[in-house]
Amino acid sequence: MSKLARVMAQEEGFYVAGSVPNRDHNPLDLRHSPNSSHAGEGSNDIGIIDNDADGWADAEEQLQRYAARGMTLAQMVYTLAPPSENDSEQYLDFVCAGMGLPPTTSVADALKIA
Repeated sequence: MSKLARVMAQEEGFYVAGSVPNRDHNPLDLRHSPNSSHAGEGSNDIGIIDNDADGWADAEEQLQRYAARGMTLAQMVYTLAPPSENDSEQYLDFVCAGMGLPPTTSVADALKIA
């Protein structure tokens, strides 16, 4: 898995036992992804994924989509973690610090860092 996915999962709380992303095997707290289900949840709630491997696969696929769209780290964070629901500025600062990159870096370039 990419360093970008690992850093973002840390910000999302994936590595905290019992957190929503940890419990739902959803490292990036994605609402919709190929392996996610909303059984017993609202159709726009955070998706529930059966296992960590599928959760990481979905995370990487989403990051590849952001890269294909030509997004920067800032654009990606404000899309994934909008200010209406998150402290997007703090999220972006965390990702940039964790990656050692400025917010204007393309997601494609960030994904190249091991």
